[in-house]
Amino acid sequence: MPGPLEYVLRLTLAALFGGAIGLERELRLKEAGVRTHLIVSFAACMMMLVSKYGFFDVLDHEAVSMDPGRIAAGIVTAIGFLGAGTIFARSRSVTGLTTAAGLWATVGIGMTVGAGMYLVSVFGAAFIVVIQAILHRDHAILRHTSAVLVVKLADEPDALDRLQQQLERLGLSPHGFRYERDGGVLTAELRLERLPCPEQELGRLLAPLMQEAYIKSIRW
Repeated sequence: MPGPLEYVLRLTLAALFGGAIGLERELRLKEAGVRTHLIVSFAACMMMLVSKYGFFDVLDHEAVSMDPGRIAAGIVTAIGFLGAGTIFARSRSVTGLTTAAGLWATVGIGMTVGAGMYLVSVFGAAFIVVIQAILHRDHAILRHTSAVLVVKLADEPDALDRLQQQLERLGLSPHGFRYERDGGVLTAELRLERLPCPEQELGRLLAPLMQEAYIKSIRW
């Protein structure tokens, strides 16, 4: 039976693996990011530790018969509720399926770490991160590329609406969108999918936007 230090090690590894998976999602402006995946993996590991080692004192009694694996089985069922919260239906299309699947897989990573299956968990975490990073829906292999656009603009009442309208006139449709205000400057992050040109030519396409007085900088 592992000691307290190994329990802490397993929980720490589970959090790191979950955070790595979540970082890739967050960089792609997905709804579930580092915190969500980190907590899911950490909690799955903790429940696996309880399931595997938390009932030795009870099982020492011959009159007691129970299946400690039932807790681990319940983890897989429970994650379905969280995964469903990342799936959205928009304009006859469904988004968030990959993120939901990633959350489900992250539970598996946390469980394998909790069970002490370190090699399996390392391989699983690396596999999920790589697959999500290089085989996303708009990968260049599929002749559809995507980019994250970071625009700093004057904090005016209609600045975001004007930016979105101008991007659409250029044939760019923002998919993910978030912004923050700081000292009169509005920083907007927009995820552009299915670019009408190669990413290296995006500067030429966006050049007209830089002529606008309310836009301070653009990077991607």
